[in-house]
Amino acid sequence: MPKRSLYEQIRHEIITLRIPPGTYLDEQSLVERFGMSRTPIRESLIRLSAEGLVEIRKNRGATVTPLDLLTLQSIFEAGDLIEKAFTRLACLRRTDQDIEHIARAQKQFASDLERGDISAIVESNSRFHLSIAEGGKNKYFVDSYRRILADHERIAQMWYTEQINSSNQAIIETLDQQHKTLYKAIADRDTKAAEYSTMEHSNFCKEGVRKSLIIGESVIADIGLQDIGLQG
Repeated sequence: MPKRSLYEQIRHEIITLRIPPGTYLDEQSLVERFGMSRTPIRESLIRLSAEGLVEIRKNRGATVTPLDLLTLQSIFEAGDLIEKAFTRLACLRRTDQDIEHIARAQKQFASDLERGDISAIVESNSRFHLSIAEGGKNKYFVDSYRRILADHERIAQMWYTEQINSSNQAIIETLDQQHKTLYKAIADRDTKAAEYSTMEHSNFCKEGVRKSLIIGESVIADIGLQDIGLQG
């Protein structure tokens, strides 16, 4: 595997929660840790800020963006709307090359699930869904979805860790099958089946996250199974 760039290393540690939400990112500590000058450190933090993973405040430095319950609700709401829209577009606009990319990402996700490599699972899951977004050929949906994925990956890291560590085979098999079903619907250009599959998958994941939360469940109780108004 190619060596990660400084930006990729810091991003990886944020996504995998090795650097927890809300952590103050002291530039001097990062300079000493990574053996880099302040310039590439600052450039990496600015790039991560553009993704929404880091907050930079004037005269207050940088911190890892908090991952609170309100953020969770916003991610799920926005994700549902955007995923349903770009999934429909992918059915209508995808090329043979897009289908190859989606299939490759789906197979990689299945392989990572089988190996139980949580970090790889999170990355291949994002790659699978992003490849579908790219198949929709709408850059604004793709760009917006990239931003959602940045926070979604941190949530996924927590949830997949719980499922893999508990050896919950039923959930693992369901996730794998849902990806396969979604891929087939897009390959068949079946918009109704694809929209249904992506919402079924989303609701399954949200329900899993809800069950994993002990504190604040009432705050996010309305996330979810409602019709989001994109029937077509």
